[in-house]
Amino acid sequence: MKKQSLSVCPVCGGQLKIVKYRCQSCGTEISGNFDICELCQLTSEQMEFLRVFLQTWGNFSEVARKLGISYPTVRQRYREILESLGYEVSDGETEEIDVSELIDKLERGELSVDEVLEKLRGYGND
Repeated sequence: MKKQSLSVCPVCGGQLKIVKYRCQSCGTEISGNFDICELCQLTSEQMEFLRVFLQTWGNFSEVARKLGISYPTVRQRYREILESLGYEVSDGETEEIDVSELIDKLERGELSVDEVLEKLRGYGND
């Protein structure tokens, strides 16, 4: 099983730095202060989410289905990954309409036809 590199200190929670590389073939060692790659800073759970996200071409509904989580949880995890990578996320940036969810709510009587139409008309007009 492949080991994941650490980016956070297990004792104090501080940011770890890579200070030495060693070649497994010849034993050459290189010392210095090396930054951890941007994606290597993600947790294993975030990396798994990102793998599924990429496999589904960013389809939030499909990510929810494959991971067995709710659509709002997908949106929240996506937001958390963006924020942990240092991107500013405004409220509207991760807004996506889930048409199948709207239809389900319509069928259950949770939304009226007019409410669904209003949500669909308002989508993307910000």
